[in-house]
Amino acid sequence: MTLLFISDLHLSRERPAITRAFFHFLDQKAKTADALYILGDLFEAWIGDDDPEPLARQAVAALRELTDSGIPVYFLHGNRDFLIGSRFARETGCTLLGDYHVLEVDDQRILLCHGDTLCTEDRAYQKFRRKVRNPFYRWLLAHLPLKRRQRIARDWRAKSMAANANKAENIMDVTESEVNAALSAHKAQILIHGHTHRPGVHSHEQGDRVVLGDWESRGWYIRIEGDQLDLIDFVINEPAERTETTTPDSRESNSHGDNRQASEPALPTRDETSSDFRLTPFEPVESAEVPGEPPEDGQANCQIQDTDHNSPQTLIRATADRLLRGEANRPERQLTLDL
Repeated sequence: MTLLFISDLHLSRERPAITRAFFHFLDQKAKTADALYILGDLFEAWIGDDDPEPLARQAVAALRELTDSGIPVYFLHGNRDFLIGSRFARETGCTLLGDYHVLEVDDQRILLCHGDTLCTEDRAYQKFRRKVRNPFYRWLLAHLPLKRRQRIARDWRAKSMAANANKAENIMDVTESEVNAALSAHKAQILIHGHTHRPGVHSHEQGDRVVLGDWESRGWYIRIEGDQLDLIDFVINEPAERTETTTPDSRESNSHGDNRQASEPALPTRDETSSDFRLTPFEPVESAEVPGEPPEDGQANCQIQDTDHNSPQTLIRATADRLLRGEANRPERQLTLDL
């Protein structure tokens, strides 16, 4: 069984490269999986299922195409798209999940959430969240005129950007105690979430936590296959960066309503371009310390081995994002956690 997880794409018409990468991910990756889980913030903003915005309609059509092909899609709300409702579910064929959802994979319980509920030190945001997630408040929003909702969404984004610019970094990250409480309450061994835009693998008292990244110059997804969990990222190419020359005759219109190169390459596959890395716990080795980069609380000790060459390369203490930055030039990079 192959399960895929994504979050924090923040699709918007201002970022067409991300939209193209998403559609291509659905075509090339998701259609070969057994299920796709979207852990919130698929859209930069969602003001209601009745929004006629072309991007929203294209995304709905792309998801419908995937579910019609027999691949189930599950959706958790994020802080940007919490107004996604039953009409979206009907039109896409997606199944909407609650704030927390538990998967059972073999003998492991894996807890899924968007991640914003874990950031309890950000009290201003938690207060805002309680207000806008109130069912009556959501009902009121849904019944406002479309243009009024558009203005409200723009105002929320502006205020959010201004507020976050003045917040300490640790306030906008998850709280250790909340992570342990969530794992314990749901009797889970692994927690997967997004929201913080800080991809990595962390060890906690109650279990492991794997964080998805947001889609910018690179896209991120998690793949669970057999007894392995892979955190993978890949390059998102802007159209101007492609080496192919195109003419109007060399482009074709696709079912999503955008123009895409007929010869657009698929996302890199594991066999073609990725370098596979396995994370396994190890006892700290004094000589393996990385100068100037002491381990932080909650970060996992790990042994990195390039499985393409079957030879250990280095022992370091680091989180997954730090390891991945060291391989920045690879088209696709992967970290593996044994379940």
